[in-house]
Amino acid sequence: MAWIEDHLLLLILVVLAIIVFVLLFKLALRAALIFGVIAIIAIVIFGVSPDKIMNIGKQGVNSASTAYKKTIEPVIKKEMVDAKHVEKKDGSFVIQSKSVKITGKDGDENAKVVYKGKTYDVDMNVVKPLREQIDTTKQ
Repeated sequence: MAWIEDHLLLLILVVLAIIVFVLLFKLALRAALIFGVIAIIAIVIFGVSPDKIMNIGKQGVNSASTAYKKTIEPVIKKEMVDAKHVEKKDGSFVIQSKSVKITGKDGDENAKVVYKGKTYDVDMNVVKPLREQIDTTKQ
């Protein structure tokens, strides 16, 4: 009994973490199943090609890149004066300033931009000019 009393908070946290994980997993599984059913219906009944469905997904990424260019990019350009750019031997890189962190890897299509606690996937072609204008430290 003493062990349970000593570790009661930890046990409660573990149980809550497991419950949250299961709920999130179920939610993700449902979303994937719904998207799969919609894709199958679109292909079979409406004759939409799989390429067109793939293009819809790519348009989502492109719209995120457009939003990045209009809202975040001007802020990033101001902060890049003091930013540090570190490139690692495996091809990954980190660009960090006061409130912006950009991570990615050469050869990937997208990089991750973290700004004010929110993460955005951005096309690597948008990040390349920023990398070129900053002094690089190799590690």
